Amino acid sequence: MSIVSEAIILGSPWSSDIWTPQAKAGARTPFFDLTQYNDWPQFEDYVKGVAHDNPSFVQLKTIGRSREGRPLLGVRIGKPAPAGRRKIAVWLDGGNHAREWPAFHVAVYFIEKLVNGYLGDDKITKYVNTLDIYVFPVLNPDGFVYSRTSTRATIRQWRKNRAPENCTGTGPFSSDLCCEGVDLNRNYDIGFSHNNYPFNNPCSDEFQGPRPFSEPESRAVRDFVMSSEIYGRLYALVSMHTHGQLWILPYNYHKRTYPQDFKDLETLANRAADRVFAYRETKYRVGTAADMLGTATGGATDWIKKNTPTKYVYVLELPPDMKTWFAFQVKPHWLIPIGKETWLGIEVIFDQVIEETKNFQPTSEPSSNGTADSRSPRFRQL
Repeated sequence: MSIVSEAIILGSPWSSDIWTPQAKAGARTPFFDLTQYNDWPQFEDYVKGVAHDNPSFVQLKTIGRSREGRPLLGVRIGKPAPAGRRKIAVWLDGGNHAREWPAFHVAVYFIEKLVNGYLGDDKITKYVNTLDIYVFPVLNPDGFVYSRTSTRATIRQWRKNRAPENCTGTGPFSSDLCCEGVDLNRNYDIGFSHNNYPFNNPCSDEFQGPRPFSEPESRAVRDFVMSSEIYGRLYALVSMHTHGQLWILPYNYHKRTYPQDFKDLETLANRAADRVFAYRETKYRVGTAADMLGTATGGATDWIKKNTPTKYVYVLELPPDMKTWFAFQVKPHWLIPIGKETWLGIEVIFDQVIEETKNFQPTSEPSSNGTADSRSPRFRQL
C-alpha cells in the first residue's frame, strides 16, 4: 500500500498538509515511508514493485550494475506510444552522491506523484500520456549502502562510490596514501585532467578517478543516454543533489562557459524557481556552479549537455540553503515538503517540454560524432 493510500499528517510545520486517497483506475504503488530515511533494500523493492503493479504504464529499467554488483534501477512511466511514433522523454534522478539521501527520497516522491495521480489528476494524466518519464532514484547504491552502516561522520558523510583503494593519494604531510572510492560526478569525460587538484587526489571527496568513465556507474548512465532507446528523444534532464538551494545550469567545468541555448535554459530555470518560491518562499539561486561556487570538472550533466541533443539539463541542489553547513541529510520530516515544492518546479519544466515539442518528432539515434551544439536542430519538425 502506498503512503498516499493513507492519510498521513506530517509532524512538522506542514502539519496542515494531509495526504488523502485519490480516485484511481487501478494505479497503485508499494508502501514506502517518506517520513523516514530508508535503506537500499526498500528502494530496490519499491522500484521493482511499482513496475510490477502497474504494467500498463510503468516499466522497470536496469541500466547497469555498480562496482559491488547492485542494479542501477529506475522506471519508465508513460503510456505506450502509438504505432510508428516515438514519445518525447524526460529524466529525473536522485543523483550519484552517497550521503545525499534526501535527493533519493524526493525521486521516490516523484514516482508516487506520477503513478498515483494517473487517471485521477488531469495534469499528471497528461504528462503520462504525452511523455516517457524516466526516474532513477539511486545511481550510487554502493556508496549509499556504505553511508548507512555507521553514524561516524567519515562513513555517514561518504560521497563517492566504493571503487577499490588507490594508493597515489596525498595529504598535508604525506604521500602514497591509500583511499577508496571515486566521485561519480567528476568521472565524466568533460574537463577531465590529471592536473586538476583536488580532483586528481584519491583521498579527496571529489576524486575524479584514474581516467574518464573508469566506473561502471558512470559508464551505465553514458551508455543509456546514448542508446537507441532514449537518444534523440530525451528533451529534459534534472539531477537532484543536496544541498544549497541552487538551480544549476551547464557548463560547470570552466567559468563563464555556456551552451548556445543558455538563455533558454536560464529563462525556464528562473520560471521554475519562481514557482517553487511562490509556494513557501524557498529561494533558489540560478546559474552555473562554476560562476556561483567554482569550477567542477567531469560532471554528468555537463557531459550529457555537450554530447547529446538533450536541451534542458539541470542539477538541483535541494534545501537547505548554504547558510547551513554540511546539511546533506535534513530531518526526515522535511522529505515530503521538499518533494512537494520541488515537484512544482518540475511541472514547469514538463509543461515547457510539452509545449515546445508538440510539433516535433524525436530522432532515432546518434547521427554524428560531433557535440550537441553542432547537431542542430535537435529534433525533427513535423
